[in-house]
Amino acid sequence: MPDIARLDAAAQRLRDLHQIGRPLVLVNVWDAAGARAVVAAGSPVVATSSVAMAAARGGSDTNRDRDAAFAQLGQITAAVDVPVTADLEGGYDLTPDDFVEALLAAGAVGCNIEDTDHSAGDRLLDAEDRAAYLAAVRDAADRRGVRVVLNARIDAIIRHPRRDPAAAMDEVLRRAHLYLDAGADCVYPIGLRDPALVAQVVNDLGRPVNVNPSEPLASLAEAGAARISLGGGVHMWMTGELQRRTARVLAGDATAFA
Repeated sequence: MPDIARLDAAAQRLRDLHQIGRPLVLVNVWDAAGARAVVAAGSPVVATSSVAMAAARGGSDTNRDRDAAFAQLGQITAAVDVPVTADLEGGYDLTPDDFVEALLAAGAVGCNIEDTDHSAGDRLLDAEDRAAYLAAVRDAADRRGVRVVLNARIDAIIRHPRRDPAAAMDEVLRRAHLYLDAGADCVYPIGLRDPALVAQVVNDLGRPVNVNPSEPLASLAEAGAARISLGGGVHMWMTGELQRRTARVLAGDATAFA
């Protein structure tokens, strides 16, 4: 059985790190070794990337590999003693109660839940339906005694049918209000990285917003971001670097991994 008091305390530590203008920077990992590495570097939190975890296990990132994803998550949480927040795609079609049970059993105290409809060709799910699901997850977590940190991912920027930036931002804000009203602690419009747009969203919502990195990171803090996620880019860089250095070794450079 999960230690509810311990998990709730970890959830509160994670929530306290979501401060507007003082962003929690997350280098997203996919296994226990990576989790230990970011903690050793000083990160107060471990965050996972679903696309990186899927790549590591040779699976999919399309809301299907439920058992494998939670098994990986359990390995990660067991490896560290800091709060873990997990990228759990769209919730794997679990009921809110079953989702929270699986999350807590795996030892995580935070989660991303996205609003892409993978069953319908990568369109967006109905916003009101997604808000109702988030509200039910919030209720299920509260009934279990763990104030899980809900990070509601908004995919309007990457999924908007017309690729119209202004229309996409309108949809981001519409969904953000719905999801926050439903009980989300933070919203994550994936692909949001322009400091001017970040400031627009933060000023409209007045609540924690998760963004993707831009250079310099300080510009996102000045814009009011509360969380910055590197996401699957970390895994892409690591595997790309492995490929580059392996090619050097195979070409005769014995110093490639020195």
